[in-house]
Amino acid sequence: MQRTQLLFFAWLAFAAAQDIATQEQRLLADRDTLDPQDGRIVGGWATKIAHFPHQVSLQKGTRHICGATILAPTLVLTAAHCVLKANEPQDYFIRAGSTKWSSGGSHHRIRRIIPHEHFNQPTHMNNDIALLQLQDPLIFSDNIKPIPIVTPMDDVPTLAQLFVSGWGSTKVEQMAPSSLLHYTVIVQLNRDSCARNYFGAATITSTMFCAGSKSGKGDRDSCVGDSGGPLITHVDGRFKLLGIVSWGLGCANAEYPGVYTYVPAYINWIYQTVQTLT
Repeated sequence: MQRTQLLFFAWLAFAAAQDIATQEQRLLADRDTLDPQDGRIVGGWATKIAHFPHQVSLQKGTRHICGATILAPTLVLTAAHCVLKANEPQDYFIRAGSTKWSSGGSHHRIRRIIPHEHFNQPTHMNNDIALLQLQDPLIFSDNIKPIPIVTPMDDVPTLAQLFVSGWGSTKVEQMAPSSLLHYTVIVQLNRDSCARNYFGAATITSTMFCAGSKSGKGDRDSCVGDSGGPLITHVDGRFKLLGIVSWGLGCANAEYPGVYTYVPAYINWIYQTVQTLT
């Protein structure tokens, strides 16, 4: 990696510095006070934006359509399939710093949308990643913070806890966004097993990974409306971004776990794309 790239990502890491231990303690304490059946992302808990300050709602018109992740004051990361009309950035907005997607926090227009140039190539849903450049910078606070990306050098254990959050549907039978932010805890699943399950329906590429319930029962998952949002994990005392909610067949289906874009594979793409922005 070139020196300029290292400096760029060092700046991102510095900008994302936060008291992660305190954040995690608050998150777990908040979870323990809730009835486990009290709403779910599917199979999770209601939460507060202060526990996931990197999370934003991506909106089109007055509708929440996807999640997204803050990387820097004017940079947000999401899934390419969330912004199919990338040449019409004026139609998209983000809301940051609010537990509710419909109100509170700050509302921001998008200046430019850059989906991966090889999205859907050579297989469906491959390279499902896009950068959003905001028209005005976010003002960081306890409820609005960037998050660093897991690097290839970071050690993420096989069964590390992964936290996925969003305003997506909380019930499989009710495909409508939740008014409040939810999260759940999942783990990375065996790639070969997941690829066999999806064989004939879709292809799991090297830049995708599967994640779901540790029990294997399919009782925890992201769902409709969570697409584009962050999947994070704990690395060396801080949270980092590992994945983007991408696709799957149904929600909370043990046979077809959720599939995520593996963000560390796109560090060079992110850097090169940022270099083109003015």
